[in-house]
Amino acid sequence: MNAIRQIFDDAAAQLHIDLPPELQHRRVEVIILPLDEPVAPRNETAGPRYWTVRVDERVILDREALHER
Repeated sequence: MNAIRQIFDDAAAQLHIDLPPELQHRRVEVIILPLDEPVAPRNETAGPRYWTVRVDERVILDREALHER
């Protein structure tokens, strides 16, 4: 998939995007994203995104022990 990206420095009331022939008459998605709004910082009280656990020993079982019933 090839994405088409155009940045308009001063957007008018209507925008015109020229599509290449391979995208014409196909289902497409158009996203309008304002670039002048600052990105919101990550909430510091949200906590870590993952946990890191320290262990004393790591056990790696062989195939027979792993599938033993």
